[in-house]
Amino acid sequence: MTSYNSFASLFDDLQKNINNATGKVPLNELFPASFMNSYTDFSDFDELLSAGGFTVSSQEDFDAIPESELDKHISKTTKFSSWNEMSQKAAEIRIMNAIG
Repeated sequence: MTSYNSFASLFDDLQKNINNATGKVPLNELFPASFMNSYTDFSDFDELLSAGGFTVSSQEDFDAIPESELDKHISKTTKFSSWNEMSQKAAEIRIMNAIG
């Protein structure tokens, strides 16, 4: 039988893993090659952006991309209909991997 302390410790570890998984993550980490190969026509996130004609060398550059243009590119070249759908799936996978 698992003691309360063991369960509490397990819960604390799980919470730490979730917190680590949901913090700010660089886009190349949120979209690793395994994700890109499974859900897109590209091997990495930079390639997806370049193919859409987006020049991104900073977070500010990425934030400046009109979401409607990004959505159009995402819907044509991935299994997703929008940037929001794609980023949510990536975050979901990251959290599931973190909690094991």
